[in-house]
Amino acid sequence: MATIERERKFDVPDDVAIEDLGGVLVGNGSTVTLTAAYWDTPDHRLLRWGHTLRHRSASDGSEDGWTLKLAGPRKGSKDDVVREEVLVPGPPQFPPEALRSLVGGIIRNEPLVHIATIATERGRAELTGQGSGAPLEVSDDRVTSTVDHAPGTAFHQVEVEAKGPGAEPALDALSVFLTKAGARPTTSSKLARVLGESPDAEIVVPAARPKMSIHELVRVAIGSGARRLIENDPPARLGSDPEAIHQARVATRRLRSDLKTLEPLLDAAHVEWMRGELAWIGELLGAVRDLDVLIKGVEEMAGRVTEDRDGDRGIVHALREERRIRHLELVDALSSRRYVGLLEELVKSSADPALATGVDGRRRARGRLRTLAGKTWRRLERSVDRLDADPSDADLHEVRKRGKRARYAAELSAGVLGKDAKKLATRLEGLQDVLGNLQDAVMAEQHLRRMARNGLPPGDAFAAGTLVCVEREARRTTRDEWPAVWKSVRGKRLRRWLR
Repeated sequence: MATIERERKFDVPDDVAIEDLGGVLVGNGSTVTLTAAYWDTPDHRLLRWGHTLRHRSASDGSEDGWTLKLAGPRKGSKDDVVREEVLVPGPPQFPPEALRSLVGGIIRNEPLVHIATIATERGRAELTGQGSGAPLEVSDDRVTSTVDHAPGTAFHQVEVEAKGPGAEPALDALSVFLTKAGARPTTSSKLARVLGESPDAEIVVPAARPKMSIHELVRVAIGSGARRLIENDPPARLGSDPEAIHQARVATRRLRSDLKTLEPLLDAAHVEWMRGELAWIGELLGAVRDLDVLIKGVEEMAGRVTEDRDGDRGIVHALREERRIRHLELVDALSSRRYVGLLEELVKSSADPALATGVDGRRRARGRLRTLAGKTWRRLERSVDRLDADPSDADLHEVRKRGKRARYAAELSAGVLGKDAKKLATRLEGLQDVLGNLQDAVMAEQHLRRMARNGLPPGDAFAAGTLVCVEREARRTTRDEWPAVWKSVRGKRLRRWLR
């Protein structure tokens, strides 16, 4: 079972307790002893990526199982910690396969071992404040620990968890009170506190700067993409968050694009292998992502243009079943040795990329990058110039792909060559979006037609036909829009940094 946890945490002085909280109501108070055994790889890879895995039992019997906490994108206040929790029952001797599989892209070939035990004397209460639309659960934690069979760090912490929407007023009021009492907000896990400072990130991406070297530039390109792919790996395996699938797919596409752009600087055989492997996993991610886009589009259109609700639901049900099958295929690939080998190589290359013979990685990247980015632009421009007056959807899709490569090259150049590169990247993103809408409409129409041919019930087939008409109209509208967007991209001032 997966749930979303949203909380704020504070390191507090020993003499502050939840009973002292003024201006709030305290109810349903309880006390419990929690004993948590934490597991990670010997080099703490889970913690490096912000995840924790533990088996925890409670003295009152309310808990006895495994919890995997996955780091997630920050939402709301900068002090909020938002994570997805995956709960799995099981004995404490070794982590369940279901959880080991979810973090397979993080731990890869490393074993999981017991690294620490944390005991928490928890005073727990439910609090509400004026104007709050949801209660808060406040945990007053007195923590002790054992690391390598020796006593570890002890500390006092308060966790405040929102139990529903609308809790911000009470969260903010409680945060102010705790801060005035000497508490310090923290986003670190208890495990990180027990082990000391959080371990260094597994992938370190150099900061972009005008004097960046070729070696650093390649590290930025590979490291940024690899980090995005690995960050989104666990939620992509869970499959419930379409955005994680989308971001993982973007990571593979951007890596392939940047590797192609930088190809003259890199070992040819190495680039070819990595781009091939990224194409393989990207295609599997794309199969799921395309269905997510189609399902969302069909649901949005159906309520506006069809009256056959049973037909609409039948189409969505069929699409969701297909999505489930494609996601199983994706998870199978993500669990393979082949994929693990790709991740290992990406991590290695993010620190020490294989440059082409004769390329001096210590030289400044500025000149070579301008030349390479200029090539991506000229290829895009030629692909547009070759279009007929009424170009085919396939030809416009090719323009979109070349526009995407030019955009990624401009974004890679921005930190080195300046803000004009960023401006061009922004305009190219607009071109990519409008041509992407065209491709989505084309793919949706093809998919719906294929479903109808494969024997949908009459009501579903009628609904599919109606939706095909809508997609065809969207396709016509988008084809009318893109020339004006291209004209805005082609301005000479946007490209002066390429000269």
